[in-house]
Amino acid sequence: MRIIEASLCLRFYRSDGWTREAVRELLSDDKRLSRVSPRYFDDRDRVGLEDDLPHDDCDYFAVYDCADPFSKDAIAKHELIPFGLGE
Repeated sequence: MRIIEASLCLRFYRSDGWTREAVRELLSDDKRLSRVSPRYFDDRDRVGLEDDLPHDDCDYFAVYDCADPFSKDAIAKHELIPFGLGE
């Protein structure tokens, strides 16, 4: 599946088949589900979503502060779209 690199995060779009749990599984050490932020284009996420719900109605999931929280083997199985070339 595609992973879109943004300026401050990596984006995992629901339209590409991502779920919050699937993104969490890519994390290497700190696998807290709250690190995977559901994002909505209508600004619903401004209130902060620090829960463990799946949020299957969001537009994409984001992982911020992604200095290197991902398992390199897990990420390598997916297509990473560099910043500026994504959507």
